[in-house]
Amino acid sequence: MYHCGFDIGSRTGKIVVIGSGDEILFSNVVPSISSAISTYEKLLSSIPENIRENVVSTAVTGYGRESVSTKVNYNATEITCHFLGVKKSHPETRTVIDIGGQDSKIITIRDDGSIKDFVMNDRCAAGTGRFIEVMCERIGFSLIDFALLDVDGSETVPVNSTCTVFAESEVISLLSKGVDKLTLASSLSKMAAWNTFNMAKKLHPSTPFFMSGGVSFLKP
Repeated sequence: MYHCGFDIGSRTGKIVVIGSGDEILFSNVVPSISSAISTYEKLLSSIPENIRENVVSTAVTGYGRESVSTKVNYNATEITCHFLGVKKSHPETRTVIDIGGQDSKIITIRDDGSIKDFVMNDRCAAGTGRFIEVMCERIGFSLIDFALLDVDGSETVPVNSTCTVFAESEVISLLSKGVDKLTLASSLSKMAAWNTFNMAKKLHPSTPFFMSGGVSFLKP
């Protein structure tokens, strides 16, 4: 008997199928398309037939979960799924940091393994994955180069960290003043880190930390 989970995110859709021993039998990531339903159907069709015919339960989370909730057995919030996933894979974790395509979230965990508190930033995308994509396009910096960027000791300039629109306007202005793209990329990377730090400190987090989301692939 297999179990299938969907994460219908704002930028990508993810799927994983596990067996009775929690082993991963299949996983896939696809770009989110026109609607949550379309993304769900694309993910569903990607499961090999010999695996799909043995799936006995399905669950969904993510940005578009409500749109496909009638097509699955279970519907869970991202907070719940991140917490349960990390508790299973890294039970020693006390703080979860997730930076997704269009929002960020911090979850703190008690010593007894229960959720202590959480905070989400879904009103402004500054510092999230989509924000980084847009800014890299604007300054002509590839996402791969950005991910490998070593910002320690790099020159930086102030960039507004409270609003995506204002930050983009500042970047355009700085480009016109001759600020080089490496300096701008370093500045944006540090801005994303500071945004996360300012979110996390509200919850008085403790170690160990666990980070998820596409932005977690940036060089520490």
